[in-house]
Order: sequence, then C-alpha cells, then structure tokens
Amino acid sequence: MKVKLTLFNRTKFIIGNGASTRFWEDTWLGETPLAIQYPSLYRIVQRREVFVATVLQSNPLNIQFRRTLIGNR
Repeated sequence: MKVKLTLFNRTKFIIGNGASTRFWEDTWLGETPLAIQYPSLYRIVQRREVFVATVLQSNPLNIQFRRTLIGNR
C-alpha cells in the first residue's frame, strides 16, 4: 500500500475525458493530488474515489460533503 501511495503521489495523469482519473487521489491539477492540496476537504468528502468526469459533469460540481461547508464565523 505504501508503494501505491508513493506512486500515485509522484505520477501525473493526462485526464482525457476524465473517466478513469480519480478526482481526489490522482495528480491531474497541480503538482500533487487534490487530497494532499486540500486535506480538510478530503477528510469530509463523501465519495473519495470519484472520477474527474463525474465531478465535472454538472454545474455546480458533483461533490458531496458529510457536512455543510458554510457556517457562522
């Protein structure tokens, strides 16, 4: 499992249509996976292994979190 994580953290993907690139766990936007770039969001997302195509198919983005992101501050 450590080898898998190291591989995915150091590999970039060409997403094409996004049907086989994982939104949070593959490096497709920036230098590291979005899970590493935004760990607090990754911790509360409902579907961690969702694909880029699934997320980007609608507006607003097709991402569900376990709690609301807007609160009183």
